[in-house]
Amino acid sequence: MAKTKKKKKQGVDCSDCAVCCTYLNIVVERPNDVEDVETLLSYVYHKNADLCLDEDGDWSVVFHNRCKQLDKNNLCKIYERRPYICRAFSEKNCHGDDFSESVRKHFSNEKDLMDYLGKKRPALYRKFRSAYSVR
Repeated sequence: MAKTKKKKKQGVDCSDCAVCCTYLNIVVERPNDVEDVETLLSYVYHKNADLCLDEDGDWSVVFHNRCKQLDKNNLCKIYERRPYICRAFSEKNCHGDDFSESVRKHFSNEKDLMDYLGKKRPALYRKFRSAYSVR
């Protein structure tokens, strides 16, 4: 069970958590052809990577990988010169380590992805299966 984020009155105490510094969330294209499906499969084949479809219909790959700049107390060693994406992050949007609010579908393996495509994108699924079987 995922733990919930501890919040202070004025926001989140990032030193208690720093979950946002333990993964990379990269938005990827919605699958529209065989090559797109192959690309999505390559993500779920990797260790410590998950594929997600959010409530807005956006696809992303999440690489679970702790930032090298976090110290053992979850404090940023380069805080004063941290990258823009880190400075722009708002604790108001923090979900802690509970992604369930924004993720509609989570794919951690080939079966999950293929089952979804078979049900929700049957034409693309058939096209992929047809092309994939001859390779």
